[in-house]
Formats: sequence, structure tokens, C-alpha cells
Amino acid sequence: MITVSTIANASRGELLCITYEILLENIKAAEGNTGEEREKKLKKSIEIIQMLVGDLNFEFDLSKELFRIYVYVQGLLVNAKTAEPIEEAYKIISKIYEGFKQVTQEEKLSSPCIDNAEVVYAGLTYSPNDLNELSMKQPNRGFKA
Repeated sequence: MITVSTIANASRGELLCITYEILLENIKAAEGNTGEEREKKLKKSIEIIQMLVGDLNFEFDLSKELFRIYVYVQGLLVNAKTAEPIEEAYKIISKIYEGFKQVTQEEKLSSPCIDNAEVVYAGLTYSPNDLNELSMKQPNRGFKA
């Protein structure tokens, strides 16, 4: 489960990994569904891929290669009449995710991407079934004026 605390304390690499996790969840959900729900999950997956494409920095060769992969995966999802293209898209994205996850683990010592954010504490309190988040209110909520 992705919480506010996870996002607020994430580094840039961790935010990218969270994006891949959401993409993989949507692709997997599309694979397991049919009809309108499948189309909805495929559309969400394509939107996430378009967002990833929009964030590429083409000054680096890796971005050019990622662009080609994203276009291919997007094509698989757009033309997904059966489960096979969806499975292939899932395999490709999961390989990229695993690579970024390894790099991110080495990056763990870097500071969070969002500076000056609220401190958020998350944990189970008073109920073993509910996750409660407590935020320590700060007047600027992560923005400096």
C-alpha cells in the first residue's frame, strides 16, 4: 500500500519505482479482467506510460532507449485483444522496474525528493485492521514562498 508518508519521504528513484509499481498493478489488473474494467485498466496503464515518456530527458542515451521501449509497450497495450500482449508488456515493464529498483537501493542514502514537507507518521493504532496516518502540521505544507 502506498501512503502519504511513502511519497513524502521518497527519493527521486523511489518515486519512479512507485510509478512502475502502479503501472504493473494496472497491467496485471487488465490481464485478469474483461470488458469495461479491462479497458479502464489498459487506458490507465497507457496514461502512465505517456507520463513516463513525458519525463524522459533525451540528453541521455538511456532515455532514447526507454522511449523506444515505452512506445513498443504502449502499442502492445493499445492493440491488446488477448492476454498475450498484456503478459509481454508486464514482463518488459517488470524488467525495467527491477533495474531501477536496484539502482534506487544503492541511492538509499540520498535525501527525500520533497524538501520542507510535512512529517507524516503511519502505523496501526487501536485497531489491527486500520492504518492511521498522523501529520505534524506545518504552516507551509512543503512550499516556500
